[in-house]
Amino acid sequence: MKWHNLLVLITAFLLTLLCACPTSPPEKEAGVIRVRVVATENFGQRLMFDKILEVMPDTSAMAALTRVAEVETAYGGGFVNAINGIRSRFTGTGGVKADWFFYVNGIQSSTGALDYKLNDGDIQHWDFHDWSLRHFIPAIVGDLPEPFAHGYSGKTSPTVIAYSEDLKEDAKNLEQRLAGMGVNDISIKRLGELTANERESCNLLLLGTMDSKLISELNQVWDRLGFFSHFENGSLIVLNSQGEVAARYGAGVGLIQATQSPWNPKGIGACENVVWMVSGIDSTGVKSAIDTLINHHSELQYACAVVVEDGKIIRVPQ
Repeated sequence: MKWHNLLVLITAFLLTLLCACPTSPPEKEAGVIRVRVVATENFGQRLMFDKILEVMPDTSAMAALTRVAEVETAYGGGFVNAINGIRSRFTGTGGVKADWFFYVNGIQSSTGALDYKLNDGDIQHWDFHDWSLRHFIPAIVGDLPEPFAHGYSGKTSPTVIAYSEDLKEDAKNLEQRLAGMGVNDISIKRLGELTANERESCNLLLLGTMDSKLISELNQVWDRLGFFSHFENGSLIVLNSQGEVAARYGAGVGLIQATQSPWNPKGIGACENVVWMVSGIDSTGVKSAIDTLINHHSELQYACAVVVEDGKIIRVPQ
């Protein structure tokens, strides 16, 4: 009986020790990389799936996609025609033209999925949408903290947060938030202090009203940059996917939209660096856009771009 009681006590003690040990997240298997594969519809309005995979280095984006979805291809296997039954369609002149578009870390890829080799931390994001107005949308905001954390094709450009004079503290807070999300090599400076080299080679987040010099410069060529929103006569104009005016906004409204850098000498399809316009008609709108990035960034997930009105996040295009 004594030995039986002693055995019970020892067993209970060992169980207590086991229960006290913290449960660690599963370790990544040696020699593999971890990536995410995402599929959405209608500019990120509807999520189909978002899956994390461990794959071998040099795995193609296409190979990873076929592990998590049923994929139909065309043109020798390089063009994705359908994912899980959602298929490319064209309804004739003036009708809907819809296809799958491929982004890596928030940048529309210049390389096909067969040829793009995944890197650790990459997010490959497929979105099925109408391209009646825009066949090329150089960058999206919905994969934050990308591309600031992992860049494109394994190369990450430095990030500069450039702010209007009254937004220095907001810029510092945004810097801290991005650093907490795993973004390295971040600096902040006034908009007027950005050098030509930084505009050409860095990832930029421009914090300022529609009247700020660089934001105004982007707004003048908004159509070429793939935007669905632009400032006009003191209002923010938002289009739908077919180019019709969907909404007009006034004072207090913020805007977050992205493109590849038009200042890059290689052009907006270089897949090297992005520019995010974090703006608004007035300072209230700009601050609401910055607050969204800092405190409500999860609500941006999968979006092409967003408008912020009275704390409500509205996805663009509408």
